Amino acid sequence: DSKVCDLMISGSAMHTNLIHRAFWYDGEVLECGIPRNDLFFHAEGIEQSRRRITQHYGISEQDKIVLYAPTFRNSGTIEPYRIDWSRVMPKLTEMLGSERVSVIVRMHPNLIGKVDTSSLVAYDGVYDGTMYHDMQELLSASDLLITDYSSSMFDFSLMGKPCMLYAVDAMQYDRGYYFNLRELPYPLSESEDELIDTLEKFDRVEYERRLIEFFGNNVGSKEYGHASEEIAKWMKQHSINK
Repeated sequence: DSKVCDLMISGSAMHTNLIHRAFWYDGEVLECGIPRNDLFFHAEGIEQSRRRITQHYGISEQDKIVLYAPTFRNSGTIEPYRIDWSRVMPKLTEMLGSERVSVIVRMHPNLIGKVDTSSLVAYDGVYDGTMYHDMQELLSASDLLITDYSSSMFDFSLMGKPCMLYAVDAMQYDRGYYFNLRELPYPLSESEDELIDTLEKFDRVEYERRLIEFFGNNVGSKEYGHASEEIAKWMKQHSINK
């Protein structure tokens, strides 16, 4: 596919290196950010997203929202996604400083129609967000992201909000890694007990320090909220109709 691309778009120096290393592409790369992430830099857009999400799921606007968005496994199993929300929910309320917390579970689209995930949302205050049309809206509306190996962690970090990794199968994960999970700034839990411990001991100041250090030393972000505009300029400059 890389042979038919005239341009690839990058949100960071790290992303550009990944494009050249893993996507067999040696053409032009425009380091201007990713259009889908422009939303994260506009407060009004974030407020509108949160309003749409709360109305869509019937969530109180006073609730804190946790997005649980793991990626898929080649095996198709849903076992690594199971969380006993009756144990975890009280810890979420403590960590987020709110008596009202709602969880939206977002399964990877590759699982749609292939497995029954209804048991993963069978708890009061937990909603199925798999079919919601816009992942970035879900991210922007959420106060905390729990994922495993998904690149959504990097998108979410652009807002400076806390992200945690819950990866019970880190040693057996069957799709490979671009990064060493333990070198990332996100707290890693490999069991439900560890997740509960992470929530109890979460230090927001230390988290923000690690996040700034990681992005400053490793990522080289080019995200400023103007990616769509920059890409439109590139398209006009290279249009055959100009």
